[in-house]
Amino acid sequence: MSTMSDGIKSCASFETRFFEALLRMRGYLISEPLILRSRAKRGVSKDEHVGSFIRTSILAALAFLAACGPKDAVSAGATPVENAVAEKGPAMWAVTDADSTIYLFGTFHILPANIEWRTAAFDKAMKETPVTLTEVDTTSEAAQKTMSALVTELGFNAPGVTLTALLGPVRAVRFSAIAERYGVSMSAFEPMKPWLAMITLSVAIMQKEGFDAKSGAEETILTRAAAEGDRIEHLESAEFQIRALASLNEEEILSDFDSSLGEYEDFDGYAARVLDAWSTGDVKALEKETLKAMRETAPDAFRILIKDRNANWVKEIDKMMAGDGDYFIAVGAGHLIGKGGVVDMLEKKGYAVERVQ
Repeated sequence: MSTMSDGIKSCASFETRFFEALLRMRGYLISEPLILRSRAKRGVSKDEHVGSFIRTSILAALAFLAACGPKDAVSAGATPVENAVAEKGPAMWAVTDADSTIYLFGTFHILPANIEWRTAAFDKAMKETPVTLTEVDTTSEAAQKTMSALVTELGFNAPGVTLTALLGPVRAVRFSAIAERYGVSMSAFEPMKPWLAMITLSVAIMQKEGFDAKSGAEETILTRAAAEGDRIEHLESAEFQIRALASLNEEEILSDFDSSLGEYEDFDGYAARVLDAWSTGDVKALEKETLKAMRETAPDAFRILIKDRNANWVKEIDKMMAGDGDYFIAVGAGHLIGKGGVVDMLEKKGYAVERVQ
């Protein structure tokens, strides 16, 4: 079995930074013809942007915004996993009352294919819960059409506007150097707004380093939930996520952009630290690596993309706890940890929340 430190070379900080809203989307959201039509309207030549990198990267960027078998018979009311916190694995909590159990599992949206992160505690929690929730629906036809239109509308510059002009010369040179290190020309990014350009670059790097959206935690969880016959639900819409991302002001976007460029310049080291923290459930290290800079350099982005969304999800959990059902909720790990995280908010509301892994 591989460990997180074996052969792990890279990953982006976008799990919980301002790009994280799109990094949990799954495939097929923008068709190649739609992208090309959109670019043609903006005066961008087909020849410049139909390369395999740009097609693959945009599709994959929109793809990240997640051991199956029959579900065991479960008695009424799930029993929280006992003593599981001793087993190292991605952080998981149980929220309980007299007749309900909700598991909260922190995910990593894209992983190397050879990483095994599932544990006995994870298996037991999924078996006990007949309803599985993730952040967003990206597989339905309606969701895909909405996302395709929104990214085309909100992710590309007006005619005559380039990424270089938006970034400024110093920032553009840093971005270009990183892109070229991974074999991508700056010209491929020029039609994009900064948030889409950085997502596209992140995906290109992760793909070069052997990461795969199909290996992400959500993908595994949704596949298993379907095999077990779970009802699958979502906490918010993809449109909400995209519009939240596009609503950030330019100053906040570029501030976080700078932090992300710095992480790319030490990509291997940063990735190893984040993945090790996630895989072992080291929430303090994970918070330091993924949330600290965002809180400090882009507080409005942190509020819009993390804290406000966490509060919305807590309201949904309130409704679940008012009933008598059992649920497995899988969301980006950064949403669960630290001050203003979902766990923190639930504890402040008086819920019994126990760390079970």
